[in-house]
Amino acid sequence: MLLVVNVRHLLFLQLTVLGVFGERGWSVKYKHSNICALKGSSVFIHSNYTHPSGLTGVKKFWAKNPSNGVEPTDLTTVPGYTDRVQYSDNENQTFYLHLQTVNKSDEHMYCVRITTNEKAERYLGYPGVMLRVTELRVVVPERVSEGNATLLTCATTCNLTEKATFTWFKNGQLLQTNNQNLNTLYIQSTRIDDAARYCCAVKQYEHCCSPEVFLNVRYPPKNVSVSISPSGGIVEGSSVTLTCRGDAYPPVQNYTWFKVKAMVGQGSTFTISKISPEDSGEYKCKCINAEGVRYSAVVTLKVVDGLSKCHQAVIGVLIFSAFLSFAVVLVLLWWKKKFCWSEDQTLKQDNIYSNVSVQTPARNAPQSKTSSHDQDDCQYAIIEHQSAMDSPVEASSSRYDEEAQYSMVQHCGDEPVKNTQEEDIQYACVTFNQSNRPAETVKNDSVIYSTVK
Repeated sequence: MLLVVNVRHLLFLQLTVLGVFGERGWSVKYKHSNICALKGSSVFIHSNYTHPSGLTGVKKFWAKNPSNGVEPTDLTTVPGYTDRVQYSDNENQTFYLHLQTVNKSDEHMYCVRITTNEKAERYLGYPGVMLRVTELRVVVPERVSEGNATLLTCATTCNLTEKATFTWFKNGQLLQTNNQNLNTLYIQSTRIDDAARYCCAVKQYEHCCSPEVFLNVRYPPKNVSVSISPSGGIVEGSSVTLTCRGDAYPPVQNYTWFKVKAMVGQGSTFTISKISPEDSGEYKCKCINAEGVRYSAVVTLKVVDGLSKCHQAVIGVLIFSAFLSFAVVLVLLWWKKKFCWSEDQTLKQDNIYSNVSVQTPARNAPQSKTSSHDQDDCQYAIIEHQSAMDSPVEASSSRYDEEAQYSMVQHCGDEPVKNTQEEDIQYACVTFNQSNRPAETVKNDSVIYSTVK
C-alpha cells in the first residue's frame, strides 16, 4: 500500500514539473477525448487553453505520446508529419490541430504543449486526445436468396466522430438510396440482377471507398432445357445423347432423367448406345440444387426403321442418276446440233465446183492444117459451178457463190507434154449457172485463168 502511494506521488511530481497540473490560471481542455477518423481523411482536433497573464515568449504546439521527464517534440518537426500538420490559433484561445490524410500509423495521443521564456512557466495538456483510424468494409449476409430481403452494412472498427453521409456503389456506379445517413443498404426483395460488386464510402471521401465485395444471390434452377445429339432423324441402331442444362446458383447438384414418368438415368447427359424403336417416346430431366427443383420441357425421340431409311436412300440415288443421265443427253444433243450446223456452214463456204468437164478432141477427127499442131496438145476445160440450193436464203449468199475457185487440171494425152512455155498456155472456159439468174459472162479483171495440162 505504501509503495502504491509513493508511485502516485512520484508521478504527480513529474507531471507538475512538466506543468500538467499548473497553478495560477494554467489549463487545457479538449472537445473530444477520443476521435475516430476515416483512413485517408483529414482530422481537426480542438482545444481551449488558458495561461497566466504577463508571460513573455508564449509558444504553443501539438505533441504526440508525451513521456514523463522528456520534453515533447513539436509535430511540425517530426518526419512524416511536416507536410501534413497545420496549426490554427484565434483570439478565443482556441488552438486547432489539422492533420491531413490520416493513416493507421497516426494512432497516438495528441496533447497541447505551452512554453514561455521562463522554464518554470510551462504547461502540458495531459491527458490529450486519443486518435483512432478506421477503414470501411462491406458486410453482407452469409446467405442471400432470391426474393428475400437483404441488408448490407458499411462497417468501421470504431464509430466515426464526425457525422458521416454514406454512399453506395454497385459495379462502380453510384446508387441512389433513401437514407444516406445510415451506414446500411437495404434491398427489400432481392433479385438475380442484384448479384454484383458493392462498396461504400463517406461523402466527400469517395476516393476512400471500401474494398468491393461481391453479393452472391442464390436461386433455384432456371431455363432448364434438353438438347439431342445428333439432331434430325434418329436411325435404328445409332447412338443418341441427351444433354440437360440449367442456370442455377449454387450450380445444379443432381440431374435425373425420366421417360414419361419412369426414371431411366442420372447425370447431366443420358446416352442410348444402340437405339431401337422401343426407345421412342417423351423424355425430360429434373434439376435439383439447394434452392429448389425444376423440370425441363418434354422432348420426343422418334426412331426411324433402318431398312426404310435405306430404301429412301436408294430411291434418292436413282432419282439423282436419272436426272444426271437426262442432263447428259441434253448436252450431247446440243453438241450434235452445233456440230452439224458448223459443218453445213463449212460446206457452203468451201463449195468446190460440182461439174468440171474436159473436152479432148478425138484422135481420128479431122483437123485443119493450120492448127493441127496446136490442137494436138491444147485441151479445153469447161468448169460449171452450180448452186446447191435455189432457196431465197441461199440466194442471199450469192456473193460467196460467185467467188469461183479453180483447180489445176492436167491432161496427159498419148504424146508427152512439151515443156515449152508457149505450148503450156491453155485456156479455160468458165461458166456460172445460178438459180433465178440468167447466165452471164463475167467481165472483171478478177477473172482467174487456170492452166490445164
